[in-house]
Amino acid sequence: MPGDAEETRPPTQGAAPGDARRPDDTTGETMRRTEHVQDALQEQPEVQPAQQARLPHPSSSGPAPDVEVVEPPIPDRVRRPADGVRLAAALLLLLLGLMVADLAAGTRGAVEQDLTDVTSGLPRLLLTLLGWLSGIGVLLLPIAVGADLLVRRRPMQLIQALGAAVVAGVLVIVLSLLVQSGNGGFITGVLTRPTPAGHTGPLDIVIVSMVALLTVADISGRKWISPIATGVVVATLVTTLLSGAMTLAALTCSLLVGWIVGLTSRLVFGVSSTRPPGTEVAAVLVSCGIPLARLELIDGNDAGDRRYLGVTPDGPLDVHVIDRDTFGLASGRRLLRVLRLRSGFTRPPALTLKSEIEHRTLMGLALHDAGIRAPKPVAVSEVGPFSAVIAYVQPEGTPVAELTGGLDRAQLEAIWHMAGTLQRRRIAHRQLGPSTVLLDDAGGVALGRLGSGDVAADDISLRIDLAQLLTTVALAVGPERTVASAVAALGEDAVLRAVPVLQPVALSPDTRAALRAAKSVIGELRERLVALRPQAEPVEPVELRRISIKGVLTIVMGGVAGYLLLTQLAQVDIGKVVTTADWRWAVLLVLFAAATFAGASIALAGAVQIHLRFVRTYMTQLAVAFSGLVAPAAVGNIALNTRYLQTSGLSPTLAGASVGVAQVAQFCSYFVLLVISGVLAGTGPAVSFSPSPVLVAAILAVVILAIGLLAVPRVRAILTDQVLPQIRAALPQVLAVLQHPKKLAQLLGGALMLDMSFVGALVCATRAFGGEAPVAAIAVVYFAGAIVGSAVPTPGGLGGIEAAMSFGLISIGIDSGTAVSSVLLYRLATYWLPIPFGWLSLNRLQKVGAI
Repeated sequence: MPGDAEETRPPTQGAAPGDARRPDDTTGETMRRTEHVQDALQEQPEVQPAQQARLPHPSSSGPAPDVEVVEPPIPDRVRRPADGVRLAAALLLLLLGLMVADLAAGTRGAVEQDLTDVTSGLPRLLLTLLGWLSGIGVLLLPIAVGADLLVRRRPMQLIQALGAAVVAGVLVIVLSLLVQSGNGGFITGVLTRPTPAGHTGPLDIVIVSMVALLTVADISGRKWISPIATGVVVATLVTTLLSGAMTLAALTCSLLVGWIVGLTSRLVFGVSSTRPPGTEVAAVLVSCGIPLARLELIDGNDAGDRRYLGVTPDGPLDVHVIDRDTFGLASGRRLLRVLRLRSGFTRPPALTLKSEIEHRTLMGLALHDAGIRAPKPVAVSEVGPFSAVIAYVQPEGTPVAELTGGLDRAQLEAIWHMAGTLQRRRIAHRQLGPSTVLLDDAGGVALGRLGSGDVAADDISLRIDLAQLLTTVALAVGPERTVASAVAALGEDAVLRAVPVLQPVALSPDTRAALRAAKSVIGELRERLVALRPQAEPVEPVELRRISIKGVLTIVMGGVAGYLLLTQLAQVDIGKVVTTADWRWAVLLVLFAAATFAGASIALAGAVQIHLRFVRTYMTQLAVAFSGLVAPAAVGNIALNTRYLQTSGLSPTLAGASVGVAQVAQFCSYFVLLVISGVLAGTGPAVSFSPSPVLVAAILAVVILAIGLLAVPRVRAILTDQVLPQIRAALPQVLAVLQHPKKLAQLLGGALMLDMSFVGALVCATRAFGGEAPVAAIAVVYFAGAIVGSAVPTPGGLGGIEAAMSFGLISIGIDSGTAVSSVLLYRLATYWLPIPFGWLSLNRLQKVGAI
């Protein structure tokens, strides 16, 4: 922009394609980092040397001579995706900060006092200078920022910055009025402290307004304003903290609120664009030796890039301009993929334009050196300080997604030959989808884009590439031909490496979109691959997700449950819990806790026809308690018990069915005891039971919802494909148990003993602190807590069970302190105490080969 020395810096001059001797050749500098592609720059260039006449380096405002540029006007203001990411991060930090400040009130005050002591101990001269810097800076900094914006000819940005400061100030005034009038609620307790005149302010109006103004003014990178502004803000924070006018939490929130207001203004009104026009892009390409005749914008947002079609005497060029304004789009999507998938399965996003442009150049020349037709970089350069351009020679061909006649044998061989080359060269492309793989009329294969992969890729990335290509081909010719042609070209061992990662999450977005119209393809493809070696052990899928929906629910629900639990714990004196508990009831509680494992052992023994040694079965149930730390309780239960039954002599199918029978018995026991305890808890002096109308309505709603779900085809498909096969597998085992009364008694007796022992443990825990609630009511609380624990996806239902049971005990008349103490003691005996014994049991069972 005019008047901005940083934005009119001349672009770095590139080099003519093929001239590897020039020291300022950006492409050469990039490729010298990878030895196996050094010779690519020495090969015959796409543009003939005679046409690479050197032109004078153009200025950032001068157009390239004789180049026709076709594009709409560049907008004066744009909305940067990075601002949206920052706003989300600021809101999250503000929310977490308020929660932490609310939970750790004592710690918050101690930290504040420590900081006050440290800062007040600074030399008096330094404190005096900080006071002057704060007082003078608050007055002069807005003037300096405004003058800088006017010099850069950005009056509208100055108006918006002042508007954001005013909005921030009004927000602080309104919040202060609410606090002083006694209507601040949660904010009053978290951000303020009492004073003789009322309360301290919830937010600092100076800091909030100043940060909002600086955010909209976008002072980052301004060589003299940025450090001065930082010093003024820090000085204001220190002096305000020392004066005692604000709490530490209020000052921290003031910074975040000011940042949030500024970012919101930037997103609503946009920021000044720093995108170079097509004339500057054309000038830079001409200076790189490209005989450009025409440059036309064909896509203003191609995955975050501006994409141009360049016309030269030797053919078209695919020109990509990466701008700071749009750079965050592709990087943001890649960041989400990195967060969602485990490390090693996706490349992290580039943090700078330079690193992104270097990576693309490296990938293009690496593919060219491997003999694979792909976009070849012929010019790379900066375009001013905030943009970069890279021009490719694009290969010709039709995407597989647009082919209507399928693929012939020669085309399939070409595709698998390319796949073999990529695997041998250890080049991971990561985007081998139907819109990327190109086929020409001569039967050749090419890649329409460079992808987001790597050279010297790890094994898992190469396997994902192969799985992606198998799916792409299967969408065109079907799973049968795909597997047959791939095995013929690559070999059975090579193809089977893709089976563990053949999952939708590993595929490119265009492939997942194509699979929505052909949902059975990936399942049939996996079946075909597994059928190559049916006698082999089943191949378990590799866990690719780092964060899944279940993981997000685990974090969210665990946080909510933890918040509820910590709120209750704030009312409990742990020392008093230990000293006031009746040890006789505590001992009985431990015995009931031990009996729960005996019940589970008896139930499992009753579910099988063979004889199980009680001690080893009991140790297995203890091991299940330990496995609950690292896996959901149901998963650890099924896995360890199934493994134990297999080592005891049952086949895998029969072992799984037997564990299923034990689970069914436990569910039946749970349901029966829940109904009985609910009836007893609701029975009055007249021995009549009158269910609550709300309960009846809730039951009817659940029944109607279940019937409605059965009308959904997808739900019926899940029942048909996943639930019914398991029921059919367990049915013979259930019938076999029913034919033996002794086994049936073991099965049902053990299940009843398990649940009744848990109820007895909770009763003993309440009695240990003087709770006198009826046993039936406590039983209802236990069953309700168990339901919550199974719904909260945390190990052992941590947080959810404690909060639910505490609330339940309070609801039946036990005071909050006793309720929380009882639940803590109950969980200590039934969950935490068995864990070390479970670890010892697991190690012992592994040594003797029992699991």
